[in-house]
Amino acid sequence: MYFLNISRKIKNLIKFLFFPQLLLIRIIYIFKRFFFDIYFLFHKPYKYNHIFIAGMTMSSTTRVKNMCGFIPGYFTRYMPMPHDISVKQNICDSAFKFSPSWGYSLFKTHLNPNRENIEVIKKNNVKKIIVTYRDLRDVVLARYYRLLKFPKKKNEPYYLPTEKQYQNISKEEGINHCIEVICNFVPNWIFQWFEISKKEKGLVLFCRFEDLVSQPKEEFKKILNFYEIDLKEKKIDEIIEITKGKKNMTDNINEHKYLPYAYASNFRSGKVGGWREEFTEKNIRKFKDLSGDILIKLNYEKDNNW
Repeated sequence: MYFLNISRKIKNLIKFLFFPQLLLIRIIYIFKRFFFDIYFLFHKPYKYNHIFIAGMTMSSTTRVKNMCGFIPGYFTRYMPMPHDISVKQNICDSAFKFSPSWGYSLFKTHLNPNRENIEVIKKNNVKKIIVTYRDLRDVVLARYYRLLKFPKKKNEPYYLPTEKQYQNISKEEGINHCIEVICNFVPNWIFQWFEISKKEKGLVLFCRFEDLVSQPKEEFKKILNFYEIDLKEKKIDEIIEITKGKKNMTDNINEHKYLPYAYASNFRSGKVGGWREEFTEKNIRKFKDLSGDILIKLNYEKDNNW
């Protein structure tokens, strides 16, 4: 395993040489973060040191991270954690090891809303959390297309053997499998966050994917207000424009390896209601059987007649 990691690092370094512009962006980001951290020893521009995002899978968590990543002074950091903790979307103290208490840091996670995780992030000075969510049918579709191009690895949850991977089965079968996976854990995930929000007023701000698509500026302003950050209108407009996501998923994910994490993207089209064009009748029946009532509880449908 040690030599495998060394080999991977050497390969990444070689690849970096073929993307000098992206390499320059990363170097500038590292120096900028270093000097800002020194500056923040003497100057405190913001009330909250941490912007913490806990997003539902495939719900534009990355776009929210990108928006916040362009807030002057907030930086993403290396978050070292044992594999068995991070892969299960949990967190521990080591994730905050490289986040200076006086500096300003940005965290993007898909954190499970259990008591242990909440206690860890609170202990590490996280006072407010942004939780993103989305119509589960579009989550299913986004997951299908992500794994169609980038299948799970053997050490990741929900790994499928080669013959069952989505490029080797029908689209209908692949989407049905995604429906099973998403409906197995995502509804409970979001409802647990709702419960935490009720118990701890002011801790959580919910951000719906659909609102982020239709009115990104308004949603970003809600985030800024939540963290009591004051930005000029011109700066807000610049951030909205630069984080629109103009490239395709493959280009985004390839660049993701080289850009600073705050700027890196991995999302696809960001389409609302795309499931309507791609779900078959079997897919619709499958979803209704497993989570039709969830859509009603989340106010995406009034009944099961969709």
